[in-house]
Amino acid sequence: MGTVFENIGFNIADEDGAFRLADFVLNSGSILPVENGAYACWSDKSGAEIWERVKLNHEKKDVELLNIDPHFNGSTVWKLEFSKEFLAERDDMLDCKAMLKETDSDKFICARVMGSQAIAGFAPGAEYEFQVSLIPHSIGFFENEIEMRKALHDDTTALGAIVPVGMYARMLAGENEDAMQTDILMTRIAAEIVTGDVRFMIADKTPVGEFLHLALDTHMGQLDISVSQNHYETKMLPRLCEGGMVAVVNGIISAKLIKRERANTND
Repeated sequence: MGTVFENIGFNIADEDGAFRLADFVLNSGSILPVENGAYACWSDKSGAEIWERVKLNHEKKDVELLNIDPHFNGSTVWKLEFSKEFLAERDDMLDCKAMLKETDSDKFICARVMGSQAIAGFAPGAEYEFQVSLIPHSIGFFENEIEMRKALHDDTTALGAIVPVGMYARMLAGENEDAMQTDILMTRIAAEIVTGDVRFMIADKTPVGEFLHLALDTHMGQLDISVSQNHYETKMLPRLCEGGMVAVVNGIISAKLIKRERANTND
């Protein structure tokens, strides 16, 4: 079984591989120091990005790995208001999971915000431009909407809708947090593919990683996703890149700050 890092071209198969990747990011990435620790971010021209969070241990004079996440640095940029932060017992101190909403509509996403503690004044009520992408945990492809509904026995899902389905969807409904500790931030999207292309990570002019970039047509605009080769058959690639097929995705949305648009009214 692979990991979500395969969606940006890294063949990481186990926990040891993830720790080796974390060491690489910490030594090769850009460091963003914050009060309680630091972020390390490694980027590639393919759009592959890795964000790592570490805690500073002053007594031992070393760092403790808190978490490491894949991200895709694509062209999707949405102007969204930081509406609400979600907290859970297992969240680390540098993590931020939040509801980000369109200011004048009821459309919103639940997303992991990359590097939130390095953003001065980042708090609910402010509006930002976020670069948004989706990292899939599972994905299915269908020739068209009719085939998707027939295969999944689904007559109700609106094509293009972004639907939170994990812990934070239930928190929004007012359910008890204590019963949700094993759940995660998960979003479901059924959407038409606009276009696609294969991306390569290059080292010394040699491809070292490969993944598929797709653009989906959602109700909030075009959304970039990055997809492991393990999620599709090679013979499907020309059709996926051509566009017009339908993807049904369960995954994590990550959002990276591009620009602050409107200050918090309490600033």
